[in-house]
Formats: sequence, C-alpha cells, structure tokens
Amino acid sequence: MNKHDLLQATIARQKTPRIPIALWRHWPIEDRSAEALARSTLEFQHRFDFDFIKVTPSQTFVAEDLGLTGVYDGNAEGDLVKGPPPITTLEQWEALRPWPVSAGALGRQLRCLELIAAGAGATPFIQTIFNPLTVARCLAGPRAVIWRRRHPEVFQRGFAAIIETWSAFVEAVMRTGAAGIFLSTTDASYSVMSEEEYRRWGRPGDLEVAAPSRDGWLNVLHLHGEELMIDLVADYPFQVVNWHDRKAGPSLREGAARFRGAVAGGLAQWDTLLAATPEEVAREAREAIAQVDGRGLILAAGCVTPIPVPESNIRAAIAVARGPA
Repeated sequence: MNKHDLLQATIARQKTPRIPIALWRHWPIEDRSAEALARSTLEFQHRFDFDFIKVTPSQTFVAEDLGLTGVYDGNAEGDLVKGPPPITTLEQWEALRPWPVSAGALGRQLRCLELIAAGAGATPFIQTIFNPLTVARCLAGPRAVIWRRRHPEVFQRGFAAIIETWSAFVEAVMRTGAAGIFLSTTDASYSVMSEEEYRRWGRPGDLEVAAPSRDGWLNVLHLHGEELMIDLVADYPFQVVNWHDRKAGPSLREGAARFRGAVAGGLAQWDTLLAATPEEVAREAREAIAQVDGRGLILAAGCVTPIPVPESNIRAAIAVARGPA
C-alpha cells in the first residue's frame, strides 16, 4: 500500500499490512527561515521515510508578526524560549485586528510549505496550528486569562481577530497542497480551565479555525497536557487524535474506544525514545500495537521527539511498524 492508502485504511480502522509511523521534532535556528526549515524537515523525512510529514515551527511564529521574540537556549525539546508578551494592556488587546497571513512569519511558513510540497513526493504533509487560546497567551501572557475572566466582552473583540487571522491562515495552508492540519491545544485540560470555560472559549475557536481544513483527509488533533477533557473534543471533525497516552492517559485502547478514526501515539518520547534502549523501544511499540489489535493506530510519540533521541531508537520503532501488522 502507498502511504495515502495505508493512512486512509488506518483511519477507517481496517487491517493493514503494516502500521503507519510518524515522528516529528523542532528545528531551532532553522525554523527562522522558510528554506532552512523546509530543508531540515525534508532531510529528516528522507532519512527515515515516515508515513506523513508534520511541519513543526516554533510556537513563537504565531505572534512574531506582532512583536513576540524567541531564543534557543539549547533545551532538548528544541522549541524557542519566548520573550515578553507584546500586548501588555487591555486597550492594546481591544485594538487588536486581524493581521496578514501572506507576509511576515505566517507568509514565511506558507513559503516553507510550498517548498515541502515540491520536495515531499507522494508523502502527505500537515501543518502545525496552535489553537486560538494558545495564540492569545503568546500575545498577552497570563493577562490573557485574567482579561478573559474579568472582561469577557472586551476579550472577545481581540479574540475574534485571532480567530479570523488563523482561519485565513489555515485556508492558505490548504492551498499549498497540505493533507490537513495538526491542531494543538493545551486548554482542553481540567488543570487549565473548567468545562464551562472550554465550551465557551475553547470549542468555538478551535472549530472555527479548523473549518477551512474540512476537505483535508489527514487532520490531526493534538491534546497537550494531562487531565484531558476527552468528552468535550471527542466529536471534533478530525481523522486522527494524538495525546500523551504513555504519560497522561487515557491509554491507546481507551482512547480508541472514545474517538472516531485513528489514534496516534504509543511511544513515550522522554522515558523511552530518548532514554531507553532500542530493545525497549521495540517492546513498547509492539505493546502499543497490541492494545488496538493492530487497527486504527499510527505509531507516534505523545508530542515532539527530543532532539537528542538516538537514531537507533528511531530505527527500532520503524522496524516494528514496518513488520507484519
């Protein structure tokens, strides 16, 4: 089966001759250039031949055009450390308007996708999108939460500008030939907000931003963190769900019973991919496949792969996935 057919069959939970696998990582320094990020992403793909490419810019790109900065401090995850939030007053927030997606950091990312489309061949690719509440925190830091709770009507005005901007960006992403988006939320968690807050602010923003990707066939929802609000997002129109199944739960087996489509996970990126032996990686991969009886699983990590992960560990996971399902 080619990658498209393999992934489509996996989403439909059909038995497949092998298990699809995908790992992704950050590219600090390179992610400041469309050409460098595309080149590094494609070189990583050509080395390991994953079944799809997840394009991973630093989270700072979501607000760089409005003044957010970032520096790389050598952390193993590889994301940039954010500078001070660019919006510091409620008046600035209320004055926020949609910003162009064809220029600046967003335009740079679209150019990166065009380069990846030209070099990926038949391998599908998807773009990371951070949900609107995450963008709000990148713009205003902890003040975003305070304003949302104390001044909800004013907060909504700035929030609407974020949603409009990112809806337009997702629409532009799909025009590059992307198979879908990778929507990341850290907010669908009881450790972050209540169900009532997420129903009011999380769901509507998530779904509106994702709407332009509705014709995509490989949309992935990433639930970041612990104490997840599974039932509030289980009906999102995504083909794949990814979360920290090894660290936070629920297990892949439990998640597969609650979500439609495919689940992506099974590998602990820190305890196993980074710190264990190839034999232990292979054992964890086989156990993940067994949890779902070899159906509806994309073997993946719970989040980004740490930069120092040994190549032998990546190869061990691939060998299990490429073996008989």
